[in-house]
Amino acid sequence: MEMCRKLFSFVEIVVGLHQIAGAFYDTALLMLVQEHSNSNSTTPGSQDQQQEAISRFYMIYNLLLRITPLVFTFFLAKLGDQKSRKVTICAPLLGYLVSRSLLVFVILLDLPLEVMFATALLNGLSGGFTAFWSGIMALASDTSSQEKRSIRLNRVELTYGVAGLVGSVISGHLFVHFRISHDQGAGLMVCSCIFYALSLLCSALGLKSTLEQPQTHSHGNGSLLDHGQQESDNRATDEAGPGNITWNETQSERSRLLSNQNIPRSQDSPRGSRSVDKITIALLFTAGVLYEFGVSGGVDVLPIFVLKDPLNWNAVWVGYGNATGYALFLTSFIGVVVFSRWLKDTSLIVMGMVSFSIGMLIMAFVKWTFLYFIARVVMMFALIPLATIRSVISKQIKDTSYGKPFAILQILLTLTGVVTSIVFLNIYNSMKDLYPSVCFGLSSVISCLGIIPITIVEYRLSRHSRFPEY
Repeated sequence: MEMCRKLFSFVEIVVGLHQIAGAFYDTALLMLVQEHSNSNSTTPGSQDQQQEAISRFYMIYNLLLRITPLVFTFFLAKLGDQKSRKVTICAPLLGYLVSRSLLVFVILLDLPLEVMFATALLNGLSGGFTAFWSGIMALASDTSSQEKRSIRLNRVELTYGVAGLVGSVISGHLFVHFRISHDQGAGLMVCSCIFYALSLLCSALGLKSTLEQPQTHSHGNGSLLDHGQQESDNRATDEAGPGNITWNETQSERSRLLSNQNIPRSQDSPRGSRSVDKITIALLFTAGVLYEFGVSGGVDVLPIFVLKDPLNWNAVWVGYGNATGYALFLTSFIGVVVFSRWLKDTSLIVMGMVSFSIGMLIMAFVKWTFLYFIARVVMMFALIPLATIRSVISKQIKDTSYGKPFAILQILLTLTGVVTSIVFLNIYNSMKDLYPSVCFGLSSVISCLGIIPITIVEYRLSRHSRFPEY
């Protein structure tokens, strides 16, 4: 029982359950949209009209899904900083469960597809993915040391990806073979709702708040700091229980670092010893936004692209294609674990950006299924940049204030995704008869632009380490 309680206190469990549910939902929604678009076409079987209808639906749906959370995300993040990170996680999960369960009724009752716009709005009003992911990242940062934070955040991303991979592979087969009242997709959505309910239950009952931080006073000598820190650590251990062992170890480690007079404080505890470098943080935000612009543009077009010639995939192949995308989380995590021994965080970010850019350039020339998977393999480190950017940001700010910067970054990424979705889908619709892969070429170029601010960040961080008072 104690082992189970400790297991469910890990945020990775919540992320995994949530993502399996999301993978089921994405496949069910895409196939439902394709079915409705084909039935409403004036000339059944016309790929051009079907592609236009699908892209128009996703343009509106993604706009509602990404814009509406912006109103509440910052409020939830601020509440999470003040009270408990669980607020920022549980509220969006409840919205996911309620809103996405409505797809079951759309399938069973044959409701108009436009009902899904209302579900997107409802999901957004609860904070949506923007609030959920910023809360997850803040909680993961709370429970990790600076030295291991990049690996920890990428481990969360790994869980997200592996769960998505498993869910995507299974989803295509469940869609085809698991029916309710002869309606394809209904059984798949019931499974999705079950996983959403489990993730909400685990987050509400399993996750532990990690914001009870020991307050130390540094106007004494090093031994006084150690003594006060030790008392706070012991008190936190008694109150928090086994779920917060990682947090207490982190506090003890921070105490030892601060009390070591031979190590410059500006290097090991930048958050407490000098003011926040706003220019560096702004550059990191800029790099994240540029990279998201390129990534989101290409990824939003891919689901529509694979449904038409020359690939013309069915539900099973759509599931496999989604699974290869989620497999990037595994390869990216392995890349961080292996290369972080020799490379700095900024070098890891650049490596990921180059990996995605080259892979998306190959995607621009895809005419056969095997070439699609080759492009995905080349993108193996594509998910390193954003998680590592968050890690670098967290090392520049106070540990009690992770929620708000992560929320602001997620809001910027969400706004970028909205603009990108509209721009790239319109480009795709206008170019699908001439050169439908032009979006992938643009995605490749734009994603590379993020390397410029990262290069400047590396120069500034290196200068800080050489001249602490800079």
